[in-house]
Amino acid sequence: MAISIEAARSAPSVASHQAARLTAVDVVLSAPAGTVHALRDVDLDVHAASSLAVTGASGSGKSTLLSVLALVRRPTSGGVAVDGHETSGLDRSELVSLRSSRVGTVFQSFHLEGSLSAVQNVMLPWYFKHGRTARRTAKERALGVLDLLGGVHLADRRPTDMCEEDRQRVAIARALVLDPALVLADEPATSLDRDAADSVAELLLAVPRLTGAAVVMVTARSCVAAAADRVVELDSGRIVSA
Repeated sequence: MAISIEAARSAPSVASHQAARLTAVDVVLSAPAGTVHALRDVDLDVHAASSLAVTGASGSGKSTLLSVLALVRRPTSGGVAVDGHETSGLDRSELVSLRSSRVGTVFQSFHLEGSLSAVQNVMLPWYFKHGRTARRTAKERALGVLDLLGGVHLADRRPTDMCEEDRQRVAIARALVLDPALVLADEPATSLDRDAADSVAELLLAVPRLTGAAVVMVTARSCVAAAADRVVELDSGRIVSA
């Protein structure tokens, strides 16, 4: 039986440890006009079973922050830890392994495979991690996550037969199928109308209570940010308010 979003919101936090930590993180990028400081001396704790909204003007460093948390960009300096694992000493393959198992990502444009059903799309990360020998377990897990998010009725439908809100629901389920410690979303509802965007944002903000994962979501909408447990604002690569 799926847990209701309302009940999940009111449930107590299941953990208090840190899903991620950034310590004095700088990211310096090369550009035609010279170097750009995309992040400057960023200290950030992301607590398990909590939601964090990241706000700021275009070019303030929001997407760079998410890419560092996602372990796809190494900082120029500073420390990054995900689910208690310090990453500075990890090689590329170790980073990929940690990212695939402990970080889930929700994309703006869904990135669902159109030839596969919803449940098959949700199963994909499990296949990449465990191989096709775990097909039965993968399907059971995928159906369970879809049910948790109120989307089990979509299991056998293909993305082309869904509305955009339901596609994003499936994409969120895919991000959760490996039970990550950290879920990242960069403006996940940009392509949706207002009502659908509100529904997707509500679902993402309920994930910490549903699964115990931390959610970090970049958003330009003040009402969405206000509904998160915490808000940080970036300006020119610095955290200017929290």
